[in-house]
Amino acid sequence: VEGCRRQHNAAHNQVMFARIALLALAVSSTSALNVPSQSAMRPALRLPTKPADATPNVLALRGGGVDADLLCKVMAAVYGGFGIFLATIPDVAFGKNSPVSYWTTFGEAGEWFARGFGIVAVSLFTSPFWAGMPTDVLAKVALPMNILFLPLFFQAAMVLPTAKDSTNAVLPFNLWFTQIPLAASILALNIMALM
Repeated sequence: VEGCRRQHNAAHNQVMFARIALLALAVSSTSALNVPSQSAMRPALRLPTKPADATPNVLALRGGGVDADLLCKVMAAVYGGFGIFLATIPDVAFGKNSPVSYWTTFGEAGEWFARGFGIVAVSLFTSPFWAGMPTDVLAKVALPMNILFLPLFFQAAMVLPTAKDSTNAVLPFNLWFTQIPLAASILALNIMALM
């Protein structure tokens, strides 16, 4: 009886948390959904920046490049999308019984941290769309994260028993291996956006 009650309470909590997250997303998305230009806003403490004409953008020499707006849209789609599921239903979306399983088990601590990271990921990586975060500043903030995500994805794919041994219904191999080239691509975009 206690197990059924605990399971019912956990399901109820997940539904309530999902409703709150969707409400927060709906409220925050009612503000302007445009990405401000790179010079539209600056933090209170001005970051040192090079004058636009001091050093030419290497990628501009070949007719184009990656700007911070594109990088931020990609990160909002990838990390923000992943974050929504982590914040609301981490075990259901990525646990042992999920068709896109990344973990064999979550546990209370793992679920708590997954929810916390999901909230941070959605808030941070979508901030240019609702909080006016300048995309050039977010590109600088994201660089250390994108550098450090890559070894974490390697660790999950090859070392952690609760991740490397996961099976899924989508691909015939561990889904963490798909995150490695994705993270490397986002890191490359991040570096190009800052050139």
